[in-house]
Amino acid sequence: MDIISPTAIDFQPKVITNGEMYQRVLAIIDFPDRVGPGWLSRIANMPGIVTSIHATPTDPHELLNQIRVSMGELEAKLLQGGNAITLNRVEQQYKGTKHLIKKIDNESQAVFLVTVVMLVTAPDMDSLNERCKRVESALAASNMRGRTPMFKQEPGLRSVGPYRIIAPEIKELAARNMPVETIAAMYPFVYSGINDGDGVLLGSDKDGGILLVDFWVRDGSRTNSNVTLLGRPGVGKSTVYKKILTNENARGTKVIMIDPERECRDLCKNVGGDWINCGGGGKNGLINPLQIRQVPLDDDEEKDEDRLFTKEQINQGPLALHFQILRTFFKLYFGKETTRLDITYLELALEKVYTAKEIFWNTDISKLSNTDYPLMQDLFYWLEDMARKESTKPIWEKLMMLMRPAAVGADSALWNGYTTINPSSDFIVLDTHNLIEADKEIQQAQYFNVLGWSWNKVAEDRMQKVIIGGDEFYLNVDPENPEVLKFARNTSKRIRKYEGGLMVITHNMNDFMDKSVRRYGQSLLDNPVYKIIMGQGENDIKSLTELMHLSEKEIETLQTGNRGEALFIAGNRRLHATFEISPEELLLFGKGGGR
Repeated sequence: MDIISPTAIDFQPKVITNGEMYQRVLAIIDFPDRVGPGWLSRIANMPGIVTSIHATPTDPHELLNQIRVSMGELEAKLLQGGNAITLNRVEQQYKGTKHLIKKIDNESQAVFLVTVVMLVTAPDMDSLNERCKRVESALAASNMRGRTPMFKQEPGLRSVGPYRIIAPEIKELAARNMPVETIAAMYPFVYSGINDGDGVLLGSDKDGGILLVDFWVRDGSRTNSNVTLLGRPGVGKSTVYKKILTNENARGTKVIMIDPERECRDLCKNVGGDWINCGGGGKNGLINPLQIRQVPLDDDEEKDEDRLFTKEQINQGPLALHFQILRTFFKLYFGKETTRLDITYLELALEKVYTAKEIFWNTDISKLSNTDYPLMQDLFYWLEDMARKESTKPIWEKLMMLMRPAAVGADSALWNGYTTINPSSDFIVLDTHNLIEADKEIQQAQYFNVLGWSWNKVAEDRMQKVIIGGDEFYLNVDPENPEVLKFARNTSKRIRKYEGGLMVITHNMNDFMDKSVRRYGQSLLDNPVYKIIMGQGENDIKSLTELMHLSEKEIETLQTGNRGEALFIAGNRRLHATFEISPEELLLFGKGGGR
């Protein structure tokens, strides 16, 4: 008791000094004649307010007699006349009394004697006075009136506590008759926020309700843990995703973040994670594209033209599936110069190179180590050897020259070698910033390579919660080669079966809405249960409105684009969210991503 008791408590005519806090008791003495749903919720949920509602049943017969007497007095006042303001008030009281009689007689509603008491708390007197003014203004806006019980703050404090005590002097001041229908419509404790009881405390909604979100909840419309984060530069995307990833990691979730802009290096080091340079600048950041990995398969109901893998490839084994991955990788890397015939010849070369390593269509890859796979230079030297033969020399020469940079040239630091990534923590940042000035083909190919490695880590353990985050995801959008989006779509659909979630982070929605990629890109927007849509440009808002049927208020939120605010969607819930970041979190996040 000594620990939770205030150091001192002092009652003054209008103020209570409770330890280091200042408090004031207010009682509502006038209520509106007509009310709507949740008519007390806005007042009760204001910051720094504790609301106590006391309701005592009354005898309806005795009450009707009292009302008839009261109505007679009101009729007499109306007949006597007077100034317009007084007559208007009396007339409103008379109508309200008639309405109450109707509720009791015609609808047989029970009537309660209701007292509503509020305790306003603030750290200093100026804040207390300001907060009380806001409460009184809010009451007036709702056709209610509050009064401070002068010299009655002590009984007021007893009445507002959770003791089922209503002091007689407070009851005499503020008790009013109220039908049960009106009491039921108060909804004083309604919050429009989300409170899962556990999870990440993101901030609050516009009504002050908290956003405590457990991204792993499976309930009703919340069927996966995928997140889409959209927002133009400068609205706070980086801070938001860092908050989610940091808090999830603290709760035991493995985090794998693909970071093209080097925004997460400070954060990664501050949490003791593995920062891995996958941009060709580190010996521990190499991912061998020729190493066979597990892949996210298409759903059975997927149309043939939308599938990343054919059913024949799935039945043939891991190497056949990896050949499709390599088709996409080399098409990204070689660019538009590549023909279908080129890819066919390249696959012939790949078959020979894998056979030389004793890897066949039916090989069990679980028994292979990183050093059992062929390297880019093995493929290059085989192509070089074939180019010396006269009959098919031109096409082999072309493929040899296309392969040369990745095998022995400028890009060999990226891809020519055994996989060296071996993280020791559960917070992994795969940094590709060194490629920021590289050709688009190199950026896309490496992003795809890193995404494939990340999926493989998810597939290793179905029981481990894993979030794959992909920043600047627009880099994967290529109308000429939509296979990367197909891979991401498959990941988004299947990752929920592996206790995982995919977080797609990008600037503009329209990047994904080109006609040639829309059916894949749109799924990355439709599939995630959680959508965080921050400030958007006019064209993006138009597309979002068509896709998601945004309301005028939601459109206004996106147009305003205040930093740290967003339209937050969780299943079928839509909220105007304000993300709240503590100074300690900002220090942890570091400087990457700007301020």
